[in-house]
Amino acid sequence: MSKLCLGSKVDRMCVNVMDETNSDVPRSRVFVLLDGTFVVKWSDHHVQDLLTGQYRHFERRDFGAPITDFELNQLKQVGIVEQFDKERVSLSPSPQRSRFYQMNALHERVRSYYLNTTLAPRRLTDVEACLMRLGMDDELEARLRDDFIVIWGEFGRGFHDFDEAEEVRAYLLNQMPELFAETVIAFVETTRRD
Repeated sequence: MSKLCLGSKVDRMCVNVMDETNSDVPRSRVFVLLDGTFVVKWSDHHVQDLLTGQYRHFERRDFGAPITDFELNQLKQVGIVEQFDKERVSLSPSPQRSRFYQMNALHERVRSYYLNTTLAPRRLTDVEACLMRLGMDDELEARLRDDFIVIWGEFGRGFHDFDEAEEVRAYLLNQMPELFAETVIAFVETTRRD
């Protein structure tokens, strides 16, 4: 165990967290926040952003969705995750993650946002029919990804930013709450090529 301190000098909060060198964690502790951030939960109220290494306060309302195999494979490709299965995720040792965080700070990363409906593939025709009824089938595209139905923007492109994705998510939720109640914002991240 080690101590993690968060907050300003006035409002400093310190908690004991799992030692990051112990990189094998239950898969349930690696997930996606509502804002699309991939995190590992080190204590009841503290998570670490897997792409930046930054720690932040966590409340249950911040939870977005379980992490998918596709997302774990993305993290594996960039060296943050060593391996995973249905039960466990092995994070790369802390020095390797630190090198990634430093590299990430040097390169401009670009996020493409999409909506993860968390619906099973058998519901794809329902989602496509709903988009057609709403007149959004030319603007939105439903696809399968990692045993979930996801929604991309026009021509299968990501939404430009979190706000655009949230606007679409809120609209769909308002129009068809029974179908889109569990929809969360997710993203893929790449390095910008100059």
